[in-house]
Amino acid sequence: MLADPHTLLSLAHASPAAVADHDKSAWLALFARHHVVEDPVGGRPVLGGLYDPRSRRRGGEPLARFWETFIAPNDIRFHVERADIVDGLTVVRDVTIETRLGGGVVARAPMHLLYEAALGDGEPRIRRIAAHWEVAPMFAQVAGIAPAKIRVGAAMAGRMLRNQGLGGSLAFGAAVRSVGEPGKRTVRHLVESARRGDAAALRVLGGRTVTDLTKVIAAGDAVTASCTVDGSPALLCCYLDRRTLDVVRAVVYS
Repeated sequence: MLADPHTLLSLAHASPAAVADHDKSAWLALFARHHVVEDPVGGRPVLGGLYDPRSRRRGGEPLARFWETFIAPNDIRFHVERADIVDGLTVVRDVTIETRLGGGVVARAPMHLLYEAALGDGEPRIRRIAAHWEVAPMFAQVAGIAPAKIRVGAAMAGRMLRNQGLGGSLAFGAAVRSVGEPGKRTVRHLVESARRGDAAALRVLGGRTVTDLTKVIAAGDAVTASCTVDGSPALLCCYLDRRTLDVVRAVVYS
């Protein structure tokens, strides 16, 4: 079964549409039986289709708990920064997510979103979402001693513990750790070295000429950057060794 770009774009766009409508059933129906959601990349992934110790079932309960924790209580809006990219079975979106948490508290997160589709019987479904965004700046926007922020923080903590348990709550907090600014410098150096003709850097980038890095995001072991490849908008996604900060794999979506 083949999926044309329009079908894949429709699948990717259906996710934020369901989120905006607070339509949980429609959102859950978009996913393949076996799926993974990394939101944020660097946190504990949500795995579907595997045995879930909390529900003692094999299915989509972890994804449903993710919805109840992070989506159901909030008003989430997607602001598109650049045109979407369809590369194979992956749709890349360059967005800023605006989350209205109640009490006038609003948090904005620049983000690179990857939607990977699975093909099988019937329509394509989402196999993986990778949301690349930086946790620390988001925390900074909702932290504080203002009464509204205290209420929002307490409500968030309660939902996290209730739906994700202590382990899941701690894992989300641990996502604040990433390769950070040193990782971003490594990726910029890689791109500049390739531009100068360095053979090793060019191999890592698959021989692609990457220029005009903007909106560089460090999440977990990954650094993503909006860029230009062969004169067209693209996304560079680099995965780093956290100990050495070497780029061990790079993917260019264009």
